[in-house]
Amino acid sequence: MIGKRPLRPRPSIQRTDDVAPISPAGAGPSPDGTVHEPAVLLTTKLTAPALRQQLITRAALVQALSAGDGRKLTLLDTPAGWGKTTLLAQWIAWERERNDVAWLSLDLADNDPARFWTYVVAALQKACPGLDTRAVELIGVHADPRQVVLPTLLNELASLDEGIVLVLDDYHVVTNRAIHEEMAFFIERMPPNLRFVIATRSDPPLPLARLRAAGQLLEIRADDLRFAEGEASRMLNDISGLGLAAQDIELLCQRTEGWAAGLYLAALSLEGRPDAASFIRAFAGDNRHIVDYLMAEVLDGQPPAIRLFLLRTAVLERLSGPLCDAVLDASGSAATLEQLERDNLFLIPLDSSRHWYRYHHLFGDLLRNELRRAESALIPRLHQRAAAWFRAEGLTDEAVRHLIAGGDVAGGAELITDRWGAEFNRGWLSTVSAWLDLLPEQTVARHPRLCLARAWIALDMRRLPDAARWIEAAQAGLADYLARQDRRAAAVPDLAGPSGMLPAETIAAEITVLRAVQVFKTGDVARAVDIAEQAAHSDLGDVPLGRSAAYCVYGAALYWSGRTRKARAVFSRAVQLCDVAGNLLGRTYSLGYLALIAAERGQLAEAGQLIRQAAEGDRDASAGEHFADMMPALARAKILDRRGATAQAAGAANRAVALSVRGGGNLEVANALLAHSAILRHLGGPEAARSTLAEASALLQDCPDPGLARELLAAAEGKSPGSGSRPAGTDVPAPALPEELTSKELELLRLLPMPLSRREIGARLFVSLNTVKTHQRGLYRKLGVTERAEAVRRARDLGLLSSGRGS
Repeated sequence: MIGKRPLRPRPSIQRTDDVAPISPAGAGPSPDGTVHEPAVLLTTKLTAPALRQQLITRAALVQALSAGDGRKLTLLDTPAGWGKTTLLAQWIAWERERNDVAWLSLDLADNDPARFWTYVVAALQKACPGLDTRAVELIGVHADPRQVVLPTLLNELASLDEGIVLVLDDYHVVTNRAIHEEMAFFIERMPPNLRFVIATRSDPPLPLARLRAAGQLLEIRADDLRFAEGEASRMLNDISGLGLAAQDIELLCQRTEGWAAGLYLAALSLEGRPDAASFIRAFAGDNRHIVDYLMAEVLDGQPPAIRLFLLRTAVLERLSGPLCDAVLDASGSAATLEQLERDNLFLIPLDSSRHWYRYHHLFGDLLRNELRRAESALIPRLHQRAAAWFRAEGLTDEAVRHLIAGGDVAGGAELITDRWGAEFNRGWLSTVSAWLDLLPEQTVARHPRLCLARAWIALDMRRLPDAARWIEAAQAGLADYLARQDRRAAAVPDLAGPSGMLPAETIAAEITVLRAVQVFKTGDVARAVDIAEQAAHSDLGDVPLGRSAAYCVYGAALYWSGRTRKARAVFSRAVQLCDVAGNLLGRTYSLGYLALIAAERGQLAEAGQLIRQAAEGDRDASAGEHFADMMPALARAKILDRRGATAQAAGAANRAVALSVRGGGNLEVANALLAHSAILRHLGGPEAARSTLAEASALLQDCPDPGLARELLAAAEGKSPGSGSRPAGTDVPAPALPEELTSKELELLRLLPMPLSRREIGARLFVSLNTVKTHQRGLYRKLGVTERAEAVRRARDLGLLSSGRGS
C-alpha cells in the first residue's frame, strides 16, 4: 500500500560514452523487498547524429529553422527517408552558437510516461549542466506529471538565463495518449526561453491548429525537403561521382519526386553501371516499390561476409562493436561498422565517437525481412545472445524484449520477475506493464510474483477490479510455485533458488497484504478490518512492503469502521514500524491519519504537531507529492477551516482531493471531497459545494460497506444517518457544533478544567482579563452553556477535551 522510500542523496545523472546510470527518488527497495541498482539511460539517445563529411548543405532550410525562434513548436513532418534527421543535425551545428540544444531520439520503449519524461529531463540536463532539476526525482515517486512533475520542470527552465532548444526525433513512435496530453500541457505553458522541435512521420495529436492560429508553429514538410535538380546533381555527380547527364538527373528527380532516400538508393545502384541512362529510363513505380527494388539491388551487391553481417545484426535497434561481436559470436565488428559507415551503407552514427550506430529504418526493415526469408532458424539464437549482452550491461528493457522476441518466454518471465520491482519503485509503471504485456497471460498467471506485479500496478492506477483478479491469480499460482521451488531445491540442494524466488510463505503473506489493500480501497470496511488484521499478524519476513504496510491499511480500516481509539493505537504502531523499516511514505500516511483524527476532535495544536512530524524525514524531493500526503493535507484543511482561514482551507482540501485520486481508497477520495464541499460552502460557493458533494455521494454508492463514511455523507446532506447503522463496538461520533471555535477559544477551553482563575488564564494566554472574558462569552455561546463546569462537560461530550473515550 505504501512503498518504502529509503534515505539517499539527491540524484544526478552520470554519463559514460555508452550508458548512464540514473538514480531517481524511486530507486532502492522494491515491492518484492529486493534492493536494485539504479536505472541505466542510453546516452546515445541524448546525442544528435554526427554530420557526415560528404553532405548536401540545405542552407535555405537551416535558415528557415533558425527563423523559427520565438515560436513554441517547430514540426518536421515527412515520411521516412526525406532527410529530417540530417537536416536537424546541420541546423544544430549552427544553432548551438546561439542556444543550448537538447536532443532525444525516441523509441518504442519511451511510451512509458515516466520513462519519457526521465529521458527528456536527462536531455535537458546534458544540454544545460547547471540545470539541477527536481523533476526526475518527482517522477520516481509516481507523481502526477501535469500536477507536479511538469510544473516543477517548467519553473526551473524559466529560471535559466539562456535559451534552450529541445529536439525530439522520431516522435511518431509515441502512441501513449497520456504522453501526448502531457506534451500539450507542457507546450502550452512553456517559458519563452524554451523551443520545442519535433521530427515525426505523421502529425502528432498535439494542439497544432491552435498553435498555427497563434503564430506559434513552424512547419517543414515533404514539399520543403524535396531535392531540387541542383541539389540532386551535387549528390549524384559531385559526391557520388556518377557523371550523369542533366536530362538523366532531371528524370531521376521526377521518378523519385525529390525524395532524398530514393536518390541516395539510386546512386548506390548506379555505381559501376555502364548503362546508367537505360537504368534510369526503366526506373518506375511508386516510392514503396522503389525502396524495395533499390534496397534489394544494394544488398545483393555486397560481399557475402558483409551481407551476413548486415542480415544478422538487423535484429538490433542499435549497434556497437561489442554488441555485434556478442550477437555474431565473432570479433572485429567495430572495424566492420566503420567500413559500413565509410561506404555510406545506410548506417547512421548515433554519437560523435562513432561507437553506436543504427541502420536507416527502411533499410533495417528490408534486412529483417530478408533474414526471416534466408535464416529464420537462426533468429532466436541471435536474440538470445543480444539479451545476454544487454542483461550484463544492466539494460533490462532491451534484454527483456530480445529474450521474448527470441522465443525464450520463460527466460523473459524470470528476468521480469527479478527486475519489475526496481522499475515499479522508480515510477515506470507503464514499462513494467509493457513487459508483462509481452508475455502470454497464462505465463504471468503461473508466476505469483508476476501476478503481484500486475496487482500492485492496478492498485496504484486505481484499477481495483483488475487488482482483485490478479490477487486471486497469485493465490491460485502458489501451489505450482511451491512445487517448482521444491524441484529446484531437490535438483540443486545448496542453491536457495533462482533469481527472484522468495519463500512461498512470504508470498502468501504478501498476497494477504495486497488483498487487504484492495478490499479497503474498494470501500468494503468490515472485510478490510478482518483481512488487514490477519495481514498485520502474518509472517512477512524482511519485505519492506510488509508489516508496516499491513499496519497502515489496518489502521485505515479501523478508522473507517468507527473504532477511532483502536485506529490511533494501530497507527502509532505503524509509525514505529515505518521508522524501523525506513518506510517514509507509510510514516507520512499514518501520521496524517493521526493528525486528521486530532483535527476532527478539535485538538488543533496536536494535529498541527503531527502534520509537522509527518513532513520530517528525508523526503525533500517528494514531499507533498505522493498520495500518502493526502491525509496531512486533509488535516491541514480542517485546521485552517476551524481557524477561519477558509480560502487557505479550500486550497488545502483541493490538494487533498488531487493527491487522493493518485492511489487512495474510495473512502479516502470521498472523504477529501466531502471536506472540500463543506469548505466551499463556508466560502460561499454553493454550486461548487453541491457538485463536489454529489461526486462524493456517487463514489460512496459503489462502496460495498462504507462504514463511517455513510454517516459523514448523511451529515453533509443534512440527513439523519438512521439508527442501528453503526457496528457494535465502534466509537460514537460527537455531535457537531453549530459554529466552529476559534483558535483562541480552543486554547481557552483547554485551560478551563484546570484550577485557574480568569486572570491566571489570561497570563497563560498572554492576553488581558477583558479579552479572556470576551473569548469565554463566545465559547459559552457556541457550546450552548452558561457556566464553566457545564462548558467542560459539553466539550468532553463533543470530543473537544480528552475524556478517555476514543482517545
